[in-house]
Amino acid sequence: MCSHHREESDRENTPQLPVDAQDDVLPRDIPHRTTFYDSVVERQMSQADAKLFYQRSQLDDSRSSVAGEPAPSASYNDPVAALATGSGLEHDEDTELPGSFGKSPRAGVDSVRIAAEASRGISNNFLDSQPQVTAELSSISKSIEDIIALRQKYLALSLQRPEDDPKNSPDWEIYPYGDESGDDFDMEHCMPLPPNDDSMTYKLSDGGVYEIFQNDDSQALAFSAPTIRQFYMDLDSILLASSDGPSKSFAFRRLQYLEGKFNLYALLNEYQETADSKKVPHRDFYNVRKVDTHVHHSASMNQKHLLRFIKSRMKKNPDEVVLFRDGKHLTLAEVFASINLTAYDLSIDTLDMHAHTDSFHRFDKFNLKYNPIGESRLREIFLKTDNLIKGRYLAELTKEVISDLEASKYQMAEWRLSIYGRSLDEWDKLAAWVVDNKLFSQNVRWLIQVPRLYDVYKDNGLMESFEQIVTNVFQPLFEVTKDPSSHPKLHIFLQRVVGIDTVDDESKIERRLYRKFPVPREWSTKQNPPYNYWIYYLFSNIASLNFLRKKRGFNTLILRPHCAEAGDPEHLAAATLCCHSISHGVLLRKVPLLQYVFYLEQIGVAMSPLSNNALFLSYDRNPFPQYFKRGLNVSLSTDDPLQFAFTKEPLMEEYAVAAQIYKLSPTDMCELAKNSVLQSGYEAAVKRHWLGPCFDKPGKEGNTMAKTNVPDRREEFRYHTLLTEREVLSRYAAFNTNAEQRNAKSDLTAQTPSGNLPSSSATEPASSITSPTSTSEQGLPPRSTSNSVADAHISGSDPMIFPGIWSRDPSRRNLTKMDSWGVQSTELPTSPDTE
Repeated sequence: MCSHHREESDRENTPQLPVDAQDDVLPRDIPHRTTFYDSVVERQMSQADAKLFYQRSQLDDSRSSVAGEPAPSASYNDPVAALATGSGLEHDEDTELPGSFGKSPRAGVDSVRIAAEASRGISNNFLDSQPQVTAELSSISKSIEDIIALRQKYLALSLQRPEDDPKNSPDWEIYPYGDESGDDFDMEHCMPLPPNDDSMTYKLSDGGVYEIFQNDDSQALAFSAPTIRQFYMDLDSILLASSDGPSKSFAFRRLQYLEGKFNLYALLNEYQETADSKKVPHRDFYNVRKVDTHVHHSASMNQKHLLRFIKSRMKKNPDEVVLFRDGKHLTLAEVFASINLTAYDLSIDTLDMHAHTDSFHRFDKFNLKYNPIGESRLREIFLKTDNLIKGRYLAELTKEVISDLEASKYQMAEWRLSIYGRSLDEWDKLAAWVVDNKLFSQNVRWLIQVPRLYDVYKDNGLMESFEQIVTNVFQPLFEVTKDPSSHPKLHIFLQRVVGIDTVDDESKIERRLYRKFPVPREWSTKQNPPYNYWIYYLFSNIASLNFLRKKRGFNTLILRPHCAEAGDPEHLAAATLCCHSISHGVLLRKVPLLQYVFYLEQIGVAMSPLSNNALFLSYDRNPFPQYFKRGLNVSLSTDDPLQFAFTKEPLMEEYAVAAQIYKLSPTDMCELAKNSVLQSGYEAAVKRHWLGPCFDKPGKEGNTMAKTNVPDRREEFRYHTLLTEREVLSRYAAFNTNAEQRNAKSDLTAQTPSGNLPSSSATEPASSITSPTSTSEQGLPPRSTSNSVADAHISGSDPMIFPGIWSRDPSRRNLTKMDSWGVQSTELPTSPDTE
């Protein structure tokens, strides 16, 4: 190249500055154009992007005005709008709330506000340029709504919803009453028992599920639970959705968005929440009601309490016969002589019941910690309800623990008692233990835990098939429901029973021996059935039992199993499908889609970080603080105070450690306490006394701060955030993918020749749906979609766009698709590539 042409090329590549500016700029500071960089075009493109953002905001404002509704103002009832405006401290008394969870908000201010909040989470305008992204989000939303619909169907069928339980009706009688101690219980008060019901009968089907029949000539089937085939088909659909990559990414980003949203709320409202709490007289964290929603009865005391009790019995009753072993009866003194110990020798270290570091991931060692001094005979004497002395020592110990709870007044417990399914008389023995020892208190309700130990019973020759466990667990319940006089004490005991639990080591490997699982009658192998198999037969028989009990006006039972403490996250799918709530749930962190469903449905999770810290997950890695910030319905529980607690009030210890480690505020702790009451199985009348007359309503309408000490603004934030997420799903689920594809094809036929940009005055074909909410409903003209990406596969084009995150195209390509942004611009940036 000659020098003349070289100089001319250099002049072209060097930007020309104004004459008055050239004197102030050194030659080395003048930007030079290269193959990959042009400063002039970059400035033009930045200005164009800024103009587009401005036009988008103007379009949003025009939509609100076209809809005929005033823009929602930042008020006390709209914490999200308050965050945007920096206020949120004023109380708007006139704004009403929607009636209940799960229903769409009423038309008016609330609908506008929720729609506005949803648009902040998802910027539909930015998604319009990529309709295949919107179509995929629609598919994900529909799959989530399908999971929720399945769950609601199973809960309605099994009568596990609060409104299905007769004990929540206003005329339900609680005896003994709340202001009476258990010693005031009188069996005669419960007489006469309800009569036998001859209108219905029951029978165990070949499938291992009790069926209810009309007791007349027709013998028509009155109730039938879903078959195991239908259960596994529904379970597979949940597992398929939860393992889908885009669905997991969607749920993960939404959960991150929820967590960030709460962090922002807490930063802006921390001091105001403290001020609100100080205005409430008398009430603080110590005197709000809190329920230990997951605690095992045989480990409900601490070690020091048990040690004192053992020593006192050795001193007062050394000659009492307490055990039959090796063909002879032994006194308490003889038992301790056989292990070479005296009362003076006993100490906490000798007792050795605390779960130390050696039990981490060792569930077998943890189970041995239930044996005082490592001796199973001492466990049988002091911690069993069915022994030679008919559980008298454990009953006395239980009364002492109940006395401590009643003295604290504001701490309640839902204790788990075991029914093993080894014999038909287990229920009668357990009920007699509770009734005869008058173990009734307003501070205590009971759950029944069924250990998954079929393989142990099979090895010991106690049973032939799994059907015997189903029969032993449920036949007495159907008998007492049909005719209470057949098991009078069991009938009285069941009035204080909340539900059924199932426990065992979830980390055990579950090998599938069968392509299709056999019915319980044919399950005769030595292998234990898998977790989902146990859950199905517990659920289906509870569903049949609840149908019969509700017909008779008796309280129903719910399914609240141990789930996701360890092992396969697949267990969570079964819990999502058919369980009222769960205990532990730490593996939810590995299944973001199901975690998102747990949030949307507010499924209760009773978490025990101290228990997890000793067994499966260190305290600092526990997902509890994440769950709480994201808005899941979590509560704190103690699990096994005997193994994990050091103080006289283990529940307060659990709260104290969590508050110190996770930096929980007093408002956070009061919210957790309120969650525990709502999760519990207490009667509605009791909850109404503890939480306020409208406790079952959402938001501030159901919050009585004088009783809960939770500020109204916190309740409003949680409620409106939940409504926003549900609105997001419903809008995307309403997206019509087929209509979008048809309109995309029509767009292709009217597409302008490639290489020419349509002018701002060009008339373009109307596209139907570019967002889950149709533009025609908003009173705006329809906008066209981008033809260049209409048929592009999502994974082959740009990074995926999810709610709360906008990943824009490279700026140069964005500018070539300005028609799809719904913005008319007469000033297109000039660049060499747009010619």
